[in-house]
Amino acid sequence: KTDVPISAQDFLRPEFKGKVITTYPNDDDVTLYLFYTIVQKYGWEFMDKYMANNPQWVRGHLGAARAVASGQAAATFDTMTNVTLGMKKSNQPTDVAFSTVDPLPIWPQTTAIFKDAPHPNAAKLYITWFLAKEQQSRTGTWSTRLDVPPPSGLKPIFDYQLANEFRSFITNEKLTEELRKRFENYIGKPKGEPVIR
Repeated sequence: KTDVPISAQDFLRPEFKGKVITTYPNDDDVTLYLFYTIVQKYGWEFMDKYMANNPQWVRGHLGAARAVASGQAAATFDTMTNVTLGMKKSNQPTDVAFSTVDPLPIWPQTTAIFKDAPHPNAAKLYITWFLAKEQQSRTGTWSTRLDVPPPSGLKPIFDYQLANEFRSFITNEKLTEELRKRFENYIGKPKGEPVIR
């Protein structure tokens, strides 16, 4: 049995060679942010060592979560908490663990109604439904509502060590474009279809 990794550095251990899966950082903004936080902390040497450990790549967080749950991969540091916890709730052999060493990247899921939306009242109805306490309690992730507790077994999101600068990161087009190119030089162009269902 492999010990659960608690830091990005743990994914470099020999027992994870060929057994780690992640989404392409040059294909997914959130994963790009995740890898950015890692190389900011550990340097680009991390990528050299990570690539030497022969990770698997997939297009989409769902694909990474499914690979771990099915045993195709042993671990990922690139999953969506609500997806993995949903799989666990369905009795699939998977779980989440949060690092006490590295920050957890978070990002907002925002919503809006376009000024010239063809059906603004339908959009308002949808947003009202989605943001209601009952629905927010079902999402399997943290809500911005203060009257909705965190997912079962998890702490409130701000009790974790966080990387919470996604907006300033993703709006820095020069930086993100440079990073996408640099990661593509390491990994190559994304292959396969995105796993979204």
